[in-house]
Amino acid sequence: MTTWEYTTIVITHGFMGRQSDELDRGKFQEELSRLGAEGWELATVFLGVNLHREKDGHVVVFKRRLD
Repeated sequence: MTTWEYTTIVITHGFMGRQSDELDRGKFQEELSRLGAEGWELATVFLGVNLHREKDGHVVVFKRRLD
């Protein structure tokens, strides 16, 4: 049986951006590449999530196989 582990990042307004409503695509791509190099694979994205005690945003879920 395959076993997975998961991690998430949250994208909010201003996440790695230069202004309050911008996304810095270059920095975001760097973060995605870093996660990919660590073996993480994009699993799904949940849009517009109301997060408990955190700034609301989009939740990006990654998974990787546990060996």
